[in-house]
Amino acid sequence: MNIIEFRNVTKAFDDVVVLDSINYSFEEGTITSIIGPSGSGKSTMLRCINQLESVNSGDIIFEGNSVVSKKTNINKIRSKIGMVFQSFNLFGNMSVIENCIIGQTKVLHRSKEESRNIALTFLEKVGMIDFRDRAVSKLSGGQKQRVAIARTLSMNPDVILFDEPTSALDPEMVKEVLEVIRNIAQDGYTLIVVTHEMDFAKEVSNNVIFIDKGIITESGNSVEVFNNPQTKRLQEFLTKF
Repeated sequence: MNIIEFRNVTKAFDDVVVLDSINYSFEEGTITSIIGPSGSGKSTMLRCINQLESVNSGDIIFEGNSVVSKKTNINKIRSKIGMVFQSFNLFGNMSVIENCIIGQTKVLHRSKEESRNIALTFLEKVGMIDFRDRAVSKLSGGQKQRVAIARTLSMNPDVILFDEPTSALDPEMVKEVLEVIRNIAQDGYTLIVVTHEMDFAKEVSNNVIFIDKGIITESGNSVEVFNNPQTKRLQEFLTKF
């Protein structure tokens, strides 16, 4: 079953078209990696899903509802779409556990006790349970990203969007964060990952989208896309990794 559908979506910043008539469907329970050169439209495509970027034309359907329509309660939609940012977007003046509780109490209206128990479950899952009372400002980049992932999981999302989750990390931290995402992928979540980590995209993803200059140049099963790229542009891109 398709959980998200792009229907002829175009997005431009001023006169620059960054998404050009995008059509694509994401199946529930699959992991999709979006790859491509810098500035190709990868992150913009991701951010259009939860309307952090509005579209110029076309429609995006999430669980049968248009996210573009002005009649849509976009905050309700966003409560079902988790997002992990490259810059973590944690509250720096709060502890680890407080970061994982606040969204649950404010958005999902869970009790503080229930929110804490759920947060502890996911902090343990990402290997951050021992840091639960530590100030976020005292954490390394890799630790912050693992907390951001635990916070997202605590919201019980139907889809999780990862916007280049390792790009702000040093190489040692990249490995540990990718390992956490690998573990999440085994739990049946629908994941959409914008990434420059080609090994990860090949090994973990069910599907891969290659975007170049705002156009989906190639897409399909991850093994087929990497082992047998059909376009010269994708062949050129992959030789750099």
